[in-house]
Amino acid sequence: MKRSRLLTEQRILDAVAQVLLEQGYPVVGINAIARQAGCDKVLIYRYFGGFDGLLQAFAETTPLWWEVDEIIIESEADCRRIPLHKFLQLLLTRYVEILESRPLALEIMAWEMSEQNNLTRALGRLRSERGMALVKKIRHLYLQPTVDIGGTLGVFGAAINYLVIRTRKQSQQYKTEEWWRLQQTIAKLLEAHGN
Repeated sequence: MKRSRLLTEQRILDAVAQVLLEQGYPVVGINAIARQAGCDKVLIYRYFGGFDGLLQAFAETTPLWWEVDEIIIESEADCRRIPLHKFLQLLLTRYVEILESRPLALEIMAWEMSEQNNLTRALGRLRSERGMALVKKIRHLYLQPTVDIGGTLGVFGAAINYLVIRTRKQSQQYKTEEWWRLQQTIAKLLEAHGN
């Protein structure tokens, strides 16, 4: 009996991701998830206490966001050989690639722009924690930075988030053109600030 319940719970959690990825956040709800999971919606209330509990459980069991070592893959010695403005440009480029490889996180971020719930709040907290950890690591690498690292990554990160979310369902060519413009702007501004 317990094994059956665990399997059903997992099927319901998997259904959250499937509905998000296949139909988008506006469709996510008890009925759509129960239909996708092939179970009665009563089980969602019984096992998770309702929609908010389900979203909380999904947030707790699903890897949603990047780790710092996915953004900074170089050794400390290699990092220190790169001028700070070039290093930040490299990290921001890598950030875009990592975001685009996480369509589920992008859909949750799009959802976050229109409403708050347990899942969007959990992702927001994770994003904030990882962002602070990233800034801390960069400050450790560049002991006397000439750039406000947190401010710079915050502003450019917000622009990247917006662009990647907005173009998440666009053609690759359109994304490439949009990102190229933003990348050129980031490079010019960081270079001007780095000199």
